[in-house]
Amino acid sequence: MTDAGALEAQVQQQMIAAMKAHDAERTGTLRLIKAALKNKSIEKRGPLEPAEEQQALATMIKQRRDSIEQFTKGNRPELAAKEAAEI
Repeated sequence: MTDAGALEAQVQQQMIAAMKAHDAERTGTLRLIKAALKNKSIEKRGPLEPAEEQQALATMIKQRRDSIEQFTKGNRPELAAKEAAEI
């Protein structure tokens, strides 16, 4: 994956496979990733480079980890488990 937008194309292919397999959790997570990459691309006003795609994913993972910490402190293990599954 050395060309711009390769990760977004790969996510799209995996999302189609997850929908065909009726895997709702995986489909939802892939949709979140696709939306984040698309938003980042719109902000940049052009296709993302691989490093920028990786940075967007790292940001999403950090947000999920922060959410897990907050849900754990708030005694909401079911929401923490959902965030952990998305990671």
